[in-house]
Amino acid sequence: MDPERWRKIEALYEAARGVDAARRAAVLEEGCGGDESLRREVESLLAHGENAGRFMEVPALAMLPEAARPAVGQRISHYQIQEKLGEGGMGVVYKAEDTRLHRTVALKFIRPDVVEDRGLKARFLTEAEAAAALIHPNICVVHEIDEADGMSSTALGTVKAES
Repeated sequence: MDPERWRKIEALYEAARGVDAARRAAVLEEGCGGDESLRREVESLLAHGENAGRFMEVPALAMLPEAARPAVGQRISHYQIQEKLGEGGMGVVYKAEDTRLHRTVALKFIRPDVVEDRGLKARFLTEAEAAAALIHPNICVVHEIDEADGMSSTALGTVKAES
């Protein structure tokens, strides 16, 4: 797409984005001047923009079936899941007992859809490798990266007991 065409799309998008539906049709009609391809492009961007506002309303992990998530009490490899600590864009973190070394750790599991995406899985592994290179009292030590029961995870350092 040439730069002039893109500037026209961008200008129409900005003009139509901030108006109500009735006025939007008139703005597009006037701005596109019968160019249906231009109108479709701008309408597509407007539709994506409207959906983007709802994108983060529901955490991605909440959309996964319960069966795809580790459960409190479940044993995965040599870790006994004790409680959920938090979740983010790539996965969820649990407090767990390392039954081999008898220590409390945090386990970070990546979402099943992230495992299927080579780029995101590589990012997860890079994050674990970077964290493993750090030594600081306020940063968990990475003990291992593993896959068990079809779930990729990172075992992170000792979790301090709450007082």
